[in-house]
Amino acid sequence: MRDQLLAVNPMPPPVIPRPVPEDVRTAGLLWYLALAVGVVQAVGSLIASIGQRRDLAQQMFDQVQGQQPVTLAQVQVWVMVLLVLVAVFWLVLSGIAVAFVYQLARGKSWARSILTGFAVFLLLGAAGTLIGSGAKPGAAAVVAGCAGIVQAVLAGGAVFLCYRKESELFFRPGPR
Repeated sequence: MRDQLLAVNPMPPPVIPRPVPEDVRTAGLLWYLALAVGVVQAVGSLIASIGQRRDLAQQMFDQVQGQQPVTLAQVQVWVMVLLVLVAVFWLVLSGIAVAFVYQLARGKSWARSILTGFAVFLLLGAAGTLIGSGAKPGAAAVVAGCAGIVQAVLAGGAVFLCYRKESELFFRPGPR
């Protein structure tokens, strides 16, 4: 009986996992470094924004003053809450990005696609920093701008490595 079952439903051959190409491992490392540099960028941006919180609050106060009865102190609290929410949102997005990089190393092509889109976003942001749009004064803003450029270069290198020939074969469907 067992022989008949094996003849009808033979055992599949053992799956031999494909090794992760060196380019994909390096790309993963570059992505992790880019995310770490992103922490520096976020901290620099938040410090620069906290340094300008009174100016931001005054701008918001001027905009809503005729529409709603608020005080400048209330708007200053809103600005600080908003900055905290931005920091939390950034941390959540960074955690998600780390999960995508982990999936990239496992050969998931969807993770490669998402990270490629993220790299394009970072490259556009770095181009904006180089052009000088939205430049803020202060050392923290300079650190944030430089970190953004370094992050974009790291992400661009990672994307390049993920689309090389050996990497391309790794991301094709099949046994891992």
